[in-house]
Amino acid sequence: MMLGCSTMNKEIVSRSETPESKPIKEAKVEQKETPSWVSNGSGVSFSENHGSKDAFFGVGGEKYTGFPGKVKVEADDAARNSLIRVLDHFNKGLIRYHQTVKDPREQGWIDKEKLQSVINDTASISLLDTNIVDHWDQSDSRTSFSLARLDFKKVQTALVSSNHLKGDEKISMKFISKWVFKNMQLVREKKFLFSKMKPAITIE
Repeated sequence: MMLGCSTMNKEIVSRSETPESKPIKEAKVEQKETPSWVSNGSGVSFSENHGSKDAFFGVGGEKYTGFPGKVKVEADDAARNSLIRVLDHFNKGLIRYHQTVKDPREQGWIDKEKLQSVINDTASISLLDTNIVDHWDQSDSRTSFSLARLDFKKVQTALVSSNHLKGDEKISMKFISKWVFKNMQLVREKKFLFSKMKPAITIE
């Protein structure tokens, strides 16, 4: 009896196994990528961005100081105000084009006073067609961002449809507005290209 008990105890001891330790998986905190429109800021659409077509954009941001609903409204207003500044730059381009490029003897030439009247009349129409198309909440800085968008075609149509303009002047306005917008696109693309090249030049 003593031998039997001794044998069984040895077998039990020999079969005992140390449990394998399993690696503990670290919990990954997902960080949402900041939308490109937040970093790009206000301006006009890039010419290769076919998804958005030709448009004016305004980006506005407001810090969380009160209710979430209130800060979004304030961010929307800031985005619209930014878009107004972009449109103001566009309108100044229309006037500057006439002063430097157009010849008063050419058909369809529009004098400065008439052009300013057309711009003033279409400003309110353009603002009514402005839409808030996106929002982004940045938790790190506790800031809410809004994106305002206005189609270039709507602005161009409003300008060309002005009662102040006649036949040749309407044709001229259509061409001028397109030229000024494309020039704004070119300037913006050059600026972003230079900003990307600058770090590479610094490293070299």
